[in-house]
Amino acid sequence: MKDILKNKFFLTAAGISLFILILVLLLSPKKNVNPAGPPGADDSRAPTALSAIVPINLSTEKRNAAIVYTDSIESKLPLVLDSFATSVGTQTYISVSRTDDDPAEIVHLDIVGLSYINKNELGESKNPNMTAFKESYLKAVEMLESQNIDPKRLLFVYSDVPYVHETATYWVDKLGLLR
Repeated sequence: MKDILKNKFFLTAAGISLFILILVLLLSPKKNVNPAGPPGADDSRAPTALSAIVPINLSTEKRNAAIVYTDSIESKLPLVLDSFATSVGTQTYISVSRTDDDPAEIVHLDIVGLSYINKNELGESKNPNMTAFKESYLKAVEMLESQNIDPKRLLFVYSDVPYVHETATYWVDKLGLLR
């Protein structure tokens, strides 16, 4: 009789423990790992990630014009600013570059050192990261123009990380940074 009670107790305890473990695993927050490390940590570009970001709704004419223009300015790249101080106290790293793995029409404009998570908050007083992005983006445009490069003729990818590219594209559009 004692063996049966011990087995029932053991089975009940094991069942409850397993149930709690499953609940913890299901309800625990998922970690988002940002594959883009600090500048220079790993400069390789993942073509599969980039292919998901490259605009696919471009006309052949726009794509060809971008290819010709990008080819004509490629010798002036990369442009890099290791530390840019924004008015909100955020130091950013700005890079305008191309790699051999990129589609011919694409130029990377990477701004590192701020958070791209709070995408929809466009109020500068409420979102210092958006302010840091705006100031860094305008500095990147200034860097391009100082080399006689027209940023309006380039097709930018803002990161190989989809949520960063999506947020940056949204901010550029909503803030009218490339008009």
